[in-house]
Amino acid sequence: MVNNQYYFDAYFEFVRYADQKISEIEKKHTDKLSCAKGCCSCCEETSVLPIEFFSIVNALKENGLKIQPGSKSCSMLRRSLCQIYEFRPLICRTHGLPLAYSEDDDPLMKNISFCELNFKKKIPKFTKNNVLDMDELNLELVTLNENFIRSFDGELPERMELKNIVNYL
Repeated sequence: MVNNQYYFDAYFEFVRYADQKISEIEKKHTDKLSCAKGCCSCCEETSVLPIEFFSIVNALKENGLKIQPGSKSCSMLRRSLCQIYEFRPLICRTHGLPLAYSEDDDPLMKNISFCELNFKKKIPKFTKNNVLDMDELNLELVTLNENFIRSFDGELPERMELKNIVNYL
């Protein structure tokens, strides 16, 4: 995976950009978000794009981190804490926040989703200024993934199970 360092660096640059966007949305809803250390109600087994998968594997190896399969809901959880938190994929970074996705039949219309544990008292009026536009982030992530796959020596699946990270460490 050494020859793919360029793509891993590009992925984590994207993660820094996404984290800035996420932070902006968190600040707008800080008094309504109940997510905190130990909250894992949104965590479940998931699959990720190959660029995410191998970037996480590479980062874990570089940092000498070992993962022990954990919870039934997500194998990356151990005692309700994420073992790969610093390197977690985009889907995990955005859990709980108000997320906007375009509707398939009308790309100008946005569906908003968020964790029901947040916004318990009153659901705010969601606008483009207080939701995270997942279409924008996902487009960038898919582009990074396509470039990574083209450079990869061998076949890769469309998505990879996060729980299989332990097999690559």
